Amino acid sequence: MNMRLNETSDAELLQLYLQGDAEAFKVLELRYRRQLFAWLSSSLGNRGDAEDIYQDVWFKIIKNAERFKEVSFKAWMWKIARNRVIDFRRKKKPDLTLDQCFGDDETPLIDKIKSPAASPAGELETEDMRRVVMQIVETLPDNQREVFLMRVEAHLSFKEIATALDVPLNTALGRMHDAMKKIKDRLTEVR
Repeated sequence: MNMRLNETSDAELLQLYLQGDAEAFKVLELRYRRQLFAWLSSSLGNRGDAEDIYQDVWFKIIKNAERFKEVSFKAWMWKIARNRVIDFRRKKKPDLTLDQCFGDDETPLIDKIKSPAASPAGELETEDMRRVVMQIVETLPDNQREVFLMRVEAHLSFKEIATALDVPLNTALGRMHDAMKKIKDRLTEVR
């Protein structure tokens, strides 16, 4: 892969792609593959659905590349991804579980978050806690769950989340604060 392209900005890569440089698009897609797919998997709760939406997002980016005028490609991409998830949810209600796979491999989330040094009893306790947390995340209002997953799974900054959601920065921060408070309060009730 061309090292020069790895140091090129997202907007410049998109412009190079529009000028016929397919390698530039490949670099752009690779740059966001893990983050985007992890967020889609968490948001949709199903690897197959996430793969479909992932392809749709990149198709939309290609289709609308000439119209890109945003300040941040990353925020624009997330806005497209969010809209695709919303469209998908209108047709199907997702189920979040710890048994589903996240990221680029086939490892269920529960296997990724287990401590390798934990005792069997400790592993059971950790597994139970993770299950409880995921159940709590499922019950969050959509706008809070969305911000929580964008922050935790996609590692977006709050500014990027606000741009992707078309909300003020303080609204994104407030939704995350509310989500964390609900998770903490419900965990306290469980213990």
